[in-house]
Amino acid sequence: MKKKKINLAQIREVQTDFFANHKQLIKILFSVFWLGVIGYILYLGWESRIQLLYYIKNAEWSQFILVVFIYIATIVLASSIWTVIIQAFDDSLNWWTHIQVYFVTLMSRRLPGTVWYIGGRIFLYNRFGVSGIKVTSASGVELVISFVANCILAMLLLPFGLGISKYWFIPFLLASLLGLFILKPSNLEKIMIKLKRPLSRQINKWQIALWLFLRLALVLTGGLMIFFTIRIFTPIGIESLLLVLGARALSGAAGMLTYLLPSSMGASDLTLLAMLSTIIPTPLATVIALLVRIYTTLFELIIGFIFFIFLNKSFPFSKLKSAEEEVPEEKLNDENSEKELQEY
Repeated sequence: MKKKKINLAQIREVQTDFFANHKQLIKILFSVFWLGVIGYILYLGWESRIQLLYYIKNAEWSQFILVVFIYIATIVLASSIWTVIIQAFDDSLNWWTHIQVYFVTLMSRRLPGTVWYIGGRIFLYNRFGVSGIKVTSASGVELVISFVANCILAMLLLPFGLGISKYWFIPFLLASLLGLFILKPSNLEKIMIKLKRPLSRQINKWQIALWLFLRLALVLTGGLMIFFTIRIFTPIGIESLLLVLGARALSGAAGMLTYLLPSSMGASDLTLLAMLSTIIPTPLATVIALLVRIYTTLFELIIGFIFFIFLNKSFPFSKLKSAEEEVPEEKLNDENSEKELQEY
């Protein structure tokens, strides 16, 4: 018997038609889901209002200064990861420009849909003469690196705080191995060729190792930030640290699985809430999850606006290289990238 070849173009066409024909229904389902989540959170808050008021009244807000410094460390690591990845695909710009673009587009990450986040990167890099294909490829590698790092840490750290089955690690191990298989330089090159997006530069295993190491450090730092956020309200001991780090990793992996959906459908926040509820009261876990989301979003908006001023001052958008000045082939590739993003 002859094996049928998988036609990626037909699969993509079917997916596009499905989302186009059910666009309104999908929006309604997302709205209902979010209303349900918000309603549940408000219900928990109202039922435990006396306990929550006690936590807020007796909180040690001075510890939030430490949380801010740890948050600064996370964004330094995050911007560094993006810089080393994109420079592996294109080294025509200096590291400072990459960092500015990263923080400017970071503001759009909280908007519904990944198209605004990746599309913002493509738009800005296009003005600097960097092909959208390179930006999309780098963003894809960044996503896989993030997922693998989260799975590895969730697999290693969660058993220390939870009485779970010894087979708990199997799905995370399989997911990590799959991600590492994809990231293997030779496999990554073949995949990009299959997708008709060949890499413009060869990636080596040491670069992959560096990216993964930095991402592991980022996830651990983010978990440390959550740990000290909890300590603002209640003095949990150091014995809970590994569980909090694992909870951060698991919530990150959950967010990666819904990366292409609006605001990850709250998967990251709900997973974090569920994990934290094993060591602190559920109402307080709800407050922690919401507080982390609020202050990270606020800081991202402030930092993004500041870097937008820097970027515009150094490279006024009116003087940046326009799309019409690009090589025709690169321009065509960028248009194809933008069309694909619109399909999500």
